[in-house]
Amino acid sequence: MAQPLVARVTCPSCQNPFQTPVERILDVKTDPNAKSRILSGLVNVAVCPQCHTQGSLNLPFLYHDSEKELALVYMPMGAASGDLQQQQTIGKLTSEVMDSLPAEERKGYLFQPQVFLTMEGLIKRVLEADGVTEEMLEEQQAKADLLQRLIDAPSESVLEAMIKENDSAIDATVLRLLSYNLQIMQSTRQIESVQKLMAVRAKLLDHSSEGRKAKARAEVLQVFRDEPTREKLLELLTAASDSETCEVLIASGIGLLDYTFFQALSALIEKTTDDDEKKRMTELRKEVLKIRDEIQAAVRAEQESRASLLRDLLLSSDPEALARQRFSELDEVFLSVLASSLRDARAAKSEDAIKALTRIEQVITRLIAESIPPEIRLFNHLMEIEEPTEVERLVRDNRKLVDRRMVAFLEQITESMGDDAENADEAQQVNMILGIVRKVLAE
Repeated sequence: MAQPLVARVTCPSCQNPFQTPVERILDVKTDPNAKSRILSGLVNVAVCPQCHTQGSLNLPFLYHDSEKELALVYMPMGAASGDLQQQQTIGKLTSEVMDSLPAEERKGYLFQPQVFLTMEGLIKRVLEADGVTEEMLEEQQAKADLLQRLIDAPSESVLEAMIKENDSAIDATVLRLLSYNLQIMQSTRQIESVQKLMAVRAKLLDHSSEGRKAKARAEVLQVFRDEPTREKLLELLTAASDSETCEVLIASGIGLLDYTFFQALSALIEKTTDDDEKKRMTELRKEVLKIRDEIQAAVRAEQESRASLLRDLLLSSDPEALARQRFSELDEVFLSVLASSLRDARAAKSEDAIKALTRIEQVITRLIAESIPPEIRLFNHLMEIEEPTEVERLVRDNRKLVDRRMVAFLEQITESMGDDAENADEAQQVNMILGIVRKVLAE
């Protein structure tokens, strides 16, 4: 895998100078996550470690997929001063790819890479190679446009009427898009947008056919979470009305799908006297086995992928640059693999392995901390300070982060805690912070 270059950048918002990795070659064969970074718009995106302003660097790069014989060059406007410089840049990128390949893999398509002036055009070509047609993209855009119209509805009555009118078009894709946007708004603490999206979701769950199915599915899942036993899982699976409900139940209760569970299911099938019901239950057993095996295989593959990433980080001469490049993979599975490796190293008393893994752990911890919005970091810090005068001093020192959105955020936390005695100390601390924030804002 080609190690990314490092560029020195000055943040346009806070003028903080910092270094960020720059990718010139994205090769799917050596870097399986290259495609996902392209599709997510995360290639050559710089994030200021001080104020977390994010922006694209608009630098040229070459995307290579040997299996599909794709050589795509992103050449944004302004990246080259003229045709000659543009051709020189393309030539250098192509040469880098060619030099990294064995002679038998240097094929003709590499000598004539397709050039794109916009990321949208390049992404469409990548999707087209995957069999995603223009019609599919238009359909996806239509779903996004419909969701935006629902969000922009001027009143509840208009929203309900729009849902009724577009019921056949409101499908699982629309609900997924809504959930995705809601996650983004929550992670960036856009309180007003979160409230708006939650209101739209509530209406969709109550008034659309697909929403009612999703709501019923969530209610079934909650029943299992309240009583996570083999008996309850068996009861809910045999009563499930659709395959989607079965899938979420199986995923949630996969640890219970053992010999005892299937023995109970088989006994239930044997006791059934109705032929149609016996056939349905037999098919259910096959489906449960199939879905369980698929989920377990996917989990193993994900664990192996994260273990491979950990090995790459340990062998890399610049683990931080590599970790930034593959930040989307630094998830709970990766952290679990890292923790397990550290436990094994400590059990084996391997000092070299402990030191190497600890260095990786420190890098990952720092990058994850960087990704937390500064407002949330401030809140976490405030929650650790008991003395009101110190809380007020910290609030004043970070006055630029203290605004009405923080007030709404604190009010939301207070409301969610309610009168629960277990949260009494935390609630008291939040109320103290809220009072000080209001005081500072009033001044």
